[in-house]
Amino acid sequence: MAQAELWENPYLVERGKALLAELRREPGLLEGLTGFFPSLARALLQEDPALLPPYPEEREERLLWHAARYRLLRREEDLEALLSLTDAGERVLVGLVPLGLLPRKRPELARRYPLLEVLQSGWKEAILLRLPEIPLLKVFALGRYRVETPLGEVALRGRAREVFALLLLGLPREEIAFALWPDLSEEAALNNLYVWLARLKKLLEPWGVPTYLMEEGLKRVDCDLHALEEALEKEEAERVHALYQEPLFPGLDHPLLDRKREEVFHRVRALFLKRREPRYLERLLELDPLDEEALLPLVEGCLARGQRARAQAHLERYRKRLWEELRERPSPRVEALIQRLQG
Repeated sequence: MAQAELWENPYLVERGKALLAELRREPGLLEGLTGFFPSLARALLQEDPALLPPYPEEREERLLWHAARYRLLRREEDLEALLSLTDAGERVLVGLVPLGLLPRKRPELARRYPLLEVLQSGWKEAILLRLPEIPLLKVFALGRYRVETPLGEVALRGRAREVFALLLLGLPREEIAFALWPDLSEEAALNNLYVWLARLKKLLEPWGVPTYLMEEGLKRVDCDLHALEEALEKEEAERVHALYQEPLFPGLDHPLLDRKREEVFHRVRALFLKRREPRYLERLLELDPLDEEALLPLVEGCLARGQRARAQAHLERYRKRLWEELRERPSPRVEALIQRLQG
């Protein structure tokens, strides 16, 4: 506006002031202005269609005029006239008509509005049309426990944390119900589970359209645990090394989750021992400093590369930890390596 005033361009000045008046909801900014844009803004601010300016000749101004009259009178003929003035289709509506003012029987008109705005609106018919666009549910279970929908982090509390974790493991509902409520009858346990599933649905799908939590379990999920298991299946040690963090599902205590933790760890350990590369063996010793099966090939590899000091440091660290924690001395094989380096 300041630049337009320097240019002595009254058209741009009026347009800028009209826009500012609308944004700030301040009709006083329009005082003394009589052009098309100030008149349009005045009609919208005072919600009075009688204040609309005469029908303009310019195509852009006609778009704005029909959009303003639709906002004031909700006549669908204005929407149709607006759409007929451009080849942009529904895209033109985004900047001219608030999503909440679109006719509810026309969900297809919401196809170009920002997806998050559509989700937040709760307009189920419009959301169903955009369902393939909704991002995957992001879940972090390795080293942290976090769930994120497109609308932000989901605060899982209480039993919901356990129910979701067991769903993530792909367990059937009957098994989850029995695992969480073993002292109840099957019917009572399932009833409890359905209550928690209903609460989960409200957290995961606040827009009210089934997206992630289906009758058969969780769908459309991007989870670091699933990525890790895929990498283990393909024996992609580098990817496993990047993904694996402990603990799995931190803060949760349940036998089924404990079993999963052990299973995943042993699969990671088996792959790293198979590869026998120093960084994989060192990672195993970070996870379990008393893992002799990781220590021996690591030390032997150091010696083969002429890294005597490094090999000795690994052995001394192991011997000290073994004595401090278990009051035990190293096995004959480890002792022999220590003597060899000291000799």
